[in-house]
Amino acid sequence: MIIKHLLLPVLALLALALPARAADEGVSGAQFLRVGVDAKAAALGETGAAATGARALFYNPAGLSVLKGPELYLSHARWIGETGYSGLAFARKAGGGAFGFAATYLSGPPIDKYDKYGNDLGETYSANDIAAAIGYCPRTDAAVAFGVNLKYIRSKLESETASAPALDAGLRWTAAKDKLFFGAALQNLGGQLKYDNDGDPLPLSFKVGGQYALVIQKGRSQRMDLAFFSDASYLKDSGAALGAGAEFVSAYDLDHLFALRAGYKTAANGDASGLSGGIGLEAAAYTVDYAFAPMGGLGTTHKFSVTVKFAGIRKR
Repeated sequence: MIIKHLLLPVLALLALALPARAADEGVSGAQFLRVGVDAKAAALGETGAAATGARALFYNPAGLSVLKGPELYLSHARWIGETGYSGLAFARKAGGGAFGFAATYLSGPPIDKYDKYGNDLGETYSANDIAAAIGYCPRTDAAVAFGVNLKYIRSKLESETASAPALDAGLRWTAAKDKLFFGAALQNLGGQLKYDNDGDPLPLSFKVGGQYALVIQKGRSQRMDLAFFSDASYLKDSGAALGAGAEFVSAYDLDHLFALRAGYKTAANGDASGLSGGIGLEAAAYTVDYAFAPMGGLGTTHKFSVTVKFAGIRKR
């Protein structure tokens, strides 16, 4: 109980320890950790502080507290150029709590090699980044829940690799059952990502956010809901950012739901600010989500995610 009540103040103090002024872009290593994984969060203005289920491992591990049964999560994003960004997560209940595993993988096409005079050597090299996490939430039946991720981060450039451990910690508060939720999370607290003797700090970030849900119409085949989401975050590299979104959910068949989403996010430098949107399909055994989100002058990203809910499969 003591840990639970102290966690939010500790997260706030750690957030205040971030620089008062944002550092220059790109100062931190492992920049891929800044990229959102989930399609639903992307469609809603990159709001993930109050995320739940297996996908919460990418945003706030305290979201495991809302897990109803085992979940398998898969995602993929067509990112800048031919770069691909994928996510995998699995979570399930354990005793009075829940645990999970999550991983992200960023890769791109082969890159041509040139000598110092600009001559093509006829060879290529590759680069990729991986982050893996084990998450745990001690209780799933409490109004205030907390969770942690222990992470391993690895970056590879041709034959050279760099790695670092990191920690995520989060808090989730159900202020009004089925209506109002808040979340806070500190991410990527750890050492330096080092190639040889040169190291870069991790992209430490702090976020707080919430979700407010309204029931417009009840009924398994006539259900209509409206929910609002908001996040405020601070990233050591780029400073403060805000995100907000709205989701309209309607039943189109027995136990089948259709979601329409829209959002807007801001960035400190303004490059990635803009509107986002997406759709979702949900049934007892699965959820499928799609989103498009802005990347400023680099274009628009498209993200897809699928969640398999094993508890729903068993009920069929």
